[in-house]
Amino acid sequence: MSNLRTFQISEGINLHCLKDSKFTTNSVTFFIRTNLTNETASKAALLARVLKSGCTEYPTVSLFNRHLQELYGCSMDIFTFKKDCRLILCLNFVFASKTVLMPKVFSVAGNTLLSPKKFLNRFMEADFSNGVYAQSKAIRSLKDNKIQYAIFRLYEEMCRDAEYNDVSRSFGISADGSLKELSLVTPSILYSFYNSVITSEPIDVYCIGPASGDEFKACFDKIPFLDMARKKYQPCGRLQCANSQARIINEPYSITPLNQSVLCIGYTFSKGSVYACEVLNEILSGSSGLLFNTVRQKEGLCYSIFSNILPNTGVLSVCCQTDGKNINRACQVINSCVKSAASCTYEQLKTAKESLCAKYSLITDSQQETTGFLFSCRLNSIIPDTDEYIRGIKSVSENDISGIISSLKEQVIYSLN
Repeated sequence: MSNLRTFQISEGINLHCLKDSKFTTNSVTFFIRTNLTNETASKAALLARVLKSGCTEYPTVSLFNRHLQELYGCSMDIFTFKKDCRLILCLNFVFASKTVLMPKVFSVAGNTLLSPKKFLNRFMEADFSNGVYAQSKAIRSLKDNKIQYAIFRLYEEMCRDAEYNDVSRSFGISADGSLKELSLVTPSILYSFYNSVITSEPIDVYCIGPASGDEFKACFDKIPFLDMARKKYQPCGRLQCANSQARIINEPYSITPLNQSVLCIGYTFSKGSVYACEVLNEILSGSSGLLFNTVRQKEGLCYSIFSNILPNTGVLSVCCQTDGKNINRACQVINSCVKSAASCTYEQLKTAKESLCAKYSLITDSQQETTGFLFSCRLNSIIPDTDEYIRGIKSVSENDISGIISSLKEQVIYSLN
């Protein structure tokens, strides 16, 4: 992406602009990073809900939404998510590519981030209470999605086994936080957290659309962020677990008994580039992947199955829905499948790489996909260019795949019944 321009606004605040005339809208996304703990996750998720309730210029949700509609239906969203051991607060705007709209949208962004409604040094009680209620429901609803809950519990258990001082332990924490930590937050505590985040955490802003980088920067410069040095974060290390053999955890589903069980197996690995990890995941879980063809099609042991690899954290997980009586056999077949990837054929490797290259060649057709790709590249210290990424995928060899498999260690077998 040779036309990507990056402006360092100040130390820790960077503006990234990608001019692309094929889009009819402009997309502006703010990413604010902070450490991921149960405390910060609960506060940040609640903060996102409070910021959505309006700002000093548009003090009610109805006035705020009406103003966005007046901007030719500008859309806005604020949410949190996690990336390895980092928590991200995200503010996104998508709006029509009219020159008159851009300064108005950046003004809304500035007001949202820097001028929230408050009384003295605390958020408004009504906004705070509504946010707590909504966030409590979101935390409780994690259990409603059985597969999502099982994966969360797997990662939580894997991190419990990790060395205590390993920063990557935190990736097992939910981005929604916990009810316990949420109950400890007050309007004044949340406002203090907001001040800390907005003045000291690194901010990356991605602007994609037909507007030029200079146009985006001229509007961004009017947002009065404090010109001060912000925190610097190093990439997260791989998860360090000391288990000599996998821990087996069987958990009953507390809402209602399941018609089928959810089985998750977690592995750690110490070798492998981002590119090699993606190719391995495609070999295991792609459209013609080993897991589906063997565990589902050949053995008939599950209803659905997929894998996920976190290259920076060094975690491979496999998740499937299966009958409770098949769990032990499914574990054996999954382990055999994963290990067999070390001796993948040339055709399997070629098919996986072609599938991934086709996927990445389409990234630039979507502003959202492009933004996510560019931000991930920045966090992973990778050149932010799809062509360069595709070259990295194509360079993966059989030895790269076998190297990852040789360093795999089975850590946790978790079943939700």
